[in-house]
Amino acid sequence: PRAAQAPPISPSSPQRQPAQPPPSPLPAMFRAALRALPATSARSALRQQPPAFLRAAVRTAPAVAPAARHFAAAVGPKPKHEDGTLEGRYATALFMASGGKLDKVYADMAALRGMMEESQDFKLLVETPGIDPENKVAALESVCKKAGSDAAVVNFLKVLVENKRIHMLQRIIDLFEVFYRAEKGLVPCKVTSAAPLSSKQQTEVKKAMEARAEKGSTLIMEFNTNPAILGGLVVKMGEAVFDNSVATRLERLQTQLLVPLS
Repeated sequence: PRAAQAPPISPSSPQRQPAQPPPSPLPAMFRAALRALPATSARSALRQQPPAFLRAAVRTAPAVAPAARHFAAAVGPKPKHEDGTLEGRYATALFMASGGKLDKVYADMAALRGMMEESQDFKLLVETPGIDPENKVAALESVCKKAGSDAAVVNFLKVLVENKRIHMLQRIIDLFEVFYRAEKGLVPCKVTSAAPLSSKQQTEVKKAMEARAEKGSTLIMEFNTNPAILGGLVVKMGEAVFDNSVATRLERLQTQLLVPLS
């Protein structure tokens, strides 16, 4: 037996469409709210604002010309110490662009590091990626202007903001300091003892380490205490470490005693 076929649909008969949910009014309301704002305010509404203490600095800072946001071409010699990391390449570019103002640039960069260590708000400004770049540049310009920073430092900070590398500033300054010390023959020398050393002992240690340092080097002495070493000294001069602590000698002796006899 034949299956019954459905009656043909007349061309004039309207086809039923599935019911559609009513459009949500939220996008329309959002668009209307943005249309009511000026263009700059609409963009700012989608971005995180800088900390409140910096808004006054942003308002008083001059407008940033796009042509001024380019770092000066590197013309000076390369640093004696090399670092192939991304932060090292930025620090190298700043070093080479410092020219005859290396001392001034180093002092300005060290001052910025000090601000980051002392002010949590300034540290957040530097390291928070969501702050509008123009507001961040304006705030940094205002801070540098009050601090009397060199123009090379200001331009360098602008480049870091534009390239989204400003969060690396702390590490870049640390590496720039390494380059600066190598250029000036400054060698950090950190001495750790179990108990505080007297002035005479510190002088003797400094003389002993100066004899080991390269000719013409200037040691930057730092004396610390750590009771865990039990006695003796641990000295780190540059990248070299001289461990003559009692704890290390006891550890070596224990290792030798545990070696089985042949």
